[in-house]
Amino acid sequence: MASFIKRFEISPIQKVFFSFILLILTGAALLSLPASTRSGISFVDALFTSTSAVCVTGLTVVNTAESFTAFGQGIIAVLIQLGGLGIMTFSLSIFSLMGGSLSLKWRFTFENIYSDSKLNPIKGLLKRILVYTITIETAAALLLFLAFIPKHSAVEAARHAVFHSISAFCNAGFSTFQKGLVPYAGDLLVVITTAVTIMSGGLGFLVINELFRKLRHRSKKRLTLHTKMVLSMTAALIIGGTLYIAFLEWDSSFSSFSLKEKIISSFFQSVTCRTAGFNTVDISGLRQGTHCIMLLLMFIGGSPGSIAGGIKTTTLFVIIAMIAARFKGHSQVRIGTRAVSKDVIDRSTTLAILSFTYIFMATAFMLGMQNMDSSNSFLAVLFEVVSAFATVGLSMGVTEHLSGGGKMFICLTMLLGRLGPLTLIMALTSRARNIPVEYPEEQIMIG
Repeated sequence: MASFIKRFEISPIQKVFFSFILLILTGAALLSLPASTRSGISFVDALFTSTSAVCVTGLTVVNTAESFTAFGQGIIAVLIQLGGLGIMTFSLSIFSLMGGSLSLKWRFTFENIYSDSKLNPIKGLLKRILVYTITIETAAALLLFLAFIPKHSAVEAARHAVFHSISAFCNAGFSTFQKGLVPYAGDLLVVITTAVTIMSGGLGFLVINELFRKLRHRSKKRLTLHTKMVLSMTAALIIGGTLYIAFLEWDSSFSSFSLKEKIISSFFQSVTCRTAGFNTVDISGLRQGTHCIMLLLMFIGGSPGSIAGGIKTTTLFVIIAMIAARFKGHSQVRIGTRAVSKDVIDRSTTLAILSFTYIFMATAFMLGMQNMDSSNSFLAVLFEVVSAFATVGLSMGVTEHLSGGGKMFICLTMLLGRLGPLTLIMALTSRARNIPVEYPEEQIMIG
C-alpha cells in the first residue's frame, strides 16, 4: 500500500504547477460572475485575464477599468498578489509563521528556487518575504495615494493606490485607469514611485534582505557575489536602456514632451520592460529600434528569487563572463575573485537557448495561427510572444485582436514563462546529482 501511494505522490514542483492551475481556474470562475464585470465577458476572456494576473504578466484582452467592477478589480489584485509571491512561497510563509516545519523535500525545492537561501535560515527568510512585501507595497500605496487624491475622492484614490502598488511590486502591469499610467507620464511622484516599486519586486528577496541588513546594522561585510551581479547588471540595463530609448525617441515619439517628460519617459520605459508591463506612452507608436531594445530587456527580465520573469540578470552575467573567459583563454569562468561552477554555466546556457528556441517557434506558430498580413505583423507578434513569455505585459496592440486559439496559446506561453524556467532548473539540478556514465570524447567541426 505504501509503495502504491508513493508511486502516485507528486513532487513539490508539481504541486506548485497544479496550485497555479487551480488558482487560474478559480480566478476565471470568479471573474465570470456578474458582480465582477460591468456588462459580462466570455469565459475565455476571463481565463485569459486570470492567467495574466496569476502569472503577473499584464496582457489584457479587455480594458480592466472599463470591463471590471471594483469587486472584479479586487479579485484581479488578489490573483496578482498570490501569483506574484507564488502559491508555494505564500503557503510556506504562512506555515512557518504558524510554527510549522518544512519537509526535506520542500526545503530542497525552496533552496533551488532561492539558490542562495542556504546562506539564510529558510523560516526566517520566509517571514521576511511577507514583511518586505507588505512594507514596500504599503509605502508605495501611501505615495501613490498622495498623487491620486487631487483627481479622485479619498476612497477611489486609496483603491487605485493599493491596486497599483500591488501591481507594480508584483511586476504585473495591470491598471485600474482606462489609459493606464499614460495620463501621469509627467507626474514625477507617480513615475518614480512606480519605477522604484517595480525595481524592488525585480531585485529578488535575497538581495533586498542583504541590503536591508547591511543598512540596518551598518555592516562592513562585503556584499555577496550574487547581490553584486544583480545590482551591477540591473543598473547597466536600466541606464543603457534609458539612454538608448532617449536617443531614438527624443525627437520622434517624445518630440512634444517637455525636457522633464522626455527624461522620465525614457527612464520609465527602460524600467517597465524588465517584466513590469506599465507604460506611460503608446508602445505601438515607438520606433522599431526602440522595440528591438525593449525585446532584449524583456527577454533578460529581472533577477533570480524575484517576482520578475525573463531568463534573469545573473544568467546573462554568467553567459557574458563565459564568453569573455573563452576569448581570454581562461580555463575557468571568473567573476571578480571567484570562479563560476560548470553546473551553473550549463544551467545558464541551457535556459537561455531553450527560452530563445521556444520564443522563435511560438512566434512562427502565432503568425500562422493569426494569419496576419501587415508589414509590421512579425515584429508585433514577436513582441507579444516575448512579452508573454517574459511575463511583461507590454503590447503593440496585438492582444485585443487575438483569436480564441491565439488567446489560449498566449495563456500557455504566460504559464510556461512563469513556471517553465523554474521547472527546467529543478530538472537540471536533480539530474546533476546523479552520477552519469562517462563516454570517450570526439572532436567535431563547428562554425
